[in-house]
Amino acid sequence: MTGFGRAELERQGWRCGVEIRSVNSRFLDVRLRLPQPLQHLEEQYKRQIREQCERGKVDCSVALTPGEGAGAAYVLNRDLARQYGALIGELQQALGATVNVNLEDLLANRQLVGGLEAALDEEGADALATETVALALQALQHMREREGELLRQDLSARVANLGAMLDELVPLTRDLPAVYAQRLREKLALLAGDGPIPAEERIVQEIALYADRCDVSEELTRFRAHLAHLTHLMDDRGALGRKIEFLLQELNREANTLSVKSSSAPVSERVVDIKAELEKLREQIQNIE
Repeated sequence: MTGFGRAELERQGWRCGVEIRSVNSRFLDVRLRLPQPLQHLEEQYKRQIREQCERGKVDCSVALTPGEGAGAAYVLNRDLARQYGALIGELQQALGATVNVNLEDLLANRQLVGGLEAALDEEGADALATETVALALQALQHMREREGELLRQDLSARVANLGAMLDELVPLTRDLPAVYAQRLREKLALLAGDGPIPAEERIVQEIALYADRCDVSEELTRFRAHLAHLTHLMDDRGALGRKIEFLLQELNREANTLSVKSSSAPVSERVVDIKAELEKLREQIQNIE
């Protein structure tokens, strides 16, 4: 199911922004982009996302930047600087000469002058980012729920349409033996011409055999039961995609059997319409969990 969630929090002079996007996919695929100070939280955030999403391709991007009033993005390790100063003094005293220190070399020392990793308290960064990710996930879920409600309405309408198609089909299947009997008598009369027509008992026996072969009452009963189950699922909450997908497979199987058993053009036309509607339903459920 598609969706987008965004959240931003600022605390202690630092700003965390999170964007989460999800698009339709049969399976769950989670991708994270984290700044270096938060790399150790990757598995935790993936678990958070998996708890909320069961299907879909999910991209989550987390940014951590200095906010207003954050002060310098770089900080000086004062203890280490004092040690360097003392060491330089000892060198000058031992050599009896002035030691020239290159400031650029000192600034390049990552232990002496640190960037974001040193400026931001690790525990504070973790808490800020984790809270922001949770808010972005919440926004994503709200959007997915709104889309899910629209999809539910569409699916319910299509299931109701299938029920109406089935109601039109049932009377046609009841007439199959009578239609076959009339067609059989007409063919026999045409073939016999002026000759004798087979005994009525033999004709009735043939009609009974055909009626047994084309009996689709069990298929119709199962089809209607699957539709009732689908209708019930429409009112449920949670991940329903795979359940609906299974029921659609069963409905399609019953429709195929109906088509094979009946040699009536009107019945075949209705079955084609039913299968077309089932295909539309199958396409729609790719958008839900």
